[in-house]
Amino acid sequence: MALANKESSRIHSKTGRDLTKMSDSYTNNKHIDLINYDPEAALLHQIQLMQNDIDELRRYIASNEILTEIDASNLPTSRPRTSGLLYTDRGVVKVS
Repeated sequence: MALANKESSRIHSKTGRDLTKMSDSYTNNKHIDLINYDPEAALLHQIQLMQNDIDELRRYIASNEILTEIDASNLPTSRPRTSGLLYTDRGVVKVS
C-alpha cells in the first residue's frame, strides 16, 4: 500500500515565546470559538488536513514498515508457501 500524497502545507514559522503563547491558547480551548469566523475556520480546516496526513502516516507505518519480504519455501507448514510477508503479531512471528 503506497503512502498517499500530503494534503497540508506550512502555515507559520513561530518559535519560542510566540509558539508557547499559541500553545497556551489551544490548551485553554480558545480555538473552539474560531469556527464562527471564516478566516479562522479556514485555518481549522488546514489543521484537520494535517491530522489526516498524520493518520495516513500512522496507517502506512503500521501496515508496511513492519513487513519484510521473505522466501518461505523451506519452512514446514501444512500449506506450503513459496514466499510471503514476515511480520510480528504481539511478539509471535507470522508469515502472510
